[in-house]
Amino acid sequence: MTGRKLANIGLTLAVLVTIVALYRWTPTQKDIQDPTPVKGIVGRAVKTPRFDLTVNDVRVGKKLRIPNSTPDRDSLTDFVVVDATVTATREPIHILGVKIRSADGVTYLGSNRSGLDQVDLTGSQFSPDIPVRGSFVVEMPADKVPGATFLVMEKSILNDLEPQVTVPLGKDAPKLEDVVTLSTASDT
Repeated sequence: MTGRKLANIGLTLAVLVTIVALYRWTPTQKDIQDPTPVKGIVGRAVKTPRFDLTVNDVRVGKKLRIPNSTPDRDSLTDFVVVDATVTATREPIHILGVKIRSADGVTYLGSNRSGLDQVDLTGSQFSPDIPVRGSFVVEMPADKVPGATFLVMEKSILNDLEPQVTVPLGKDAPKLEDVVTLSTASDT
């Protein structure tokens, strides 16, 4: 082979390697549209541009008791109740995007049981600078809670690049209660 052919082969390989590298480093449409994670820990306020959220406690139960509602709700799995405090920072908002992602990557959405919208935090409007204490409810197996991450966003759709609170729920399994009792969301 001549020097010219070796140079052409070398240049072709260099161009191919560069193309592959650029393809792997270029953000995908999913990367561009994913929410922006804002990491936190249980017990400390997580600050986003539009709201602050503190996860106070995590409770798990076979049944859910909703104030002023009977009978207790049953689930085919378990009820995970995340007690939290939310404060809007700029203008009135609603929190609509609530999920828990287990350690194995399965995502469980916030529960929409009848009566919950009257007492849990997803049914509340948050006014600026007024902390509201209450709970979020997600139905999922209790054995999936260790290593899971609580995910909260203001909107449930059209949330490209919006901040998403991500709070690891810890490695230990919360105590499984027979009945988890909710209290109505209220100003603190």
